[in-house]
Amino acid sequence: MTKKISIIIIVLLSTVTSHAQVKTTENAAIEKTVLNYIENFFENNYDAMNESLHPRLAKRGLNEDGKKMSDDFPPEKLKELMLTKPKFEVKRQHNFVEDITVFGNMASASLRTGYPKTRWIEYIHLVKQEGNWKMINVFWEFKKKEIKKKH
Repeated sequence: MTKKISIIIIVLLSTVTSHAQVKTTENAAIEKTVLNYIENFFENNYDAMNESLHPRLAKRGLNEDGKKMSDDFPPEKLKELMLTKPKFEVKRQHNFVEDITVFGNMASASLRTGYPKTRWIEYIHLVKQEGNWKMINVFWEFKKKEIKKKH
């Protein structure tokens, strides 16, 4: 009887450990996809960034006033935007991927990012196709600037 219980415990622990390793592997792949997107966006490297994007990407957000919606930014429009903005080197970037949730072939994550004086959060949906995670939906909102009180 004790031997059967020991075997059951070992099997259960192996299953839990295996599931945790898969989740960790998926989370790492999702984080890598999101960081590839944002780092290359800031560095104006469209081809590398595009590896993280689903062709049907829908990207939009709220403008800095928090009231007006931005234009849509499918991959080709992102490419046009990248031709008009200055390069922002990876070593100066502060990007944080958080809140990763995975269910089958879909996932969500949040990304805290931006320039030194303008920060925002992006909520991202991803789909796994042919073994690779691709970003299919992005919605962002700028972080509210703190107003310093004069004394």
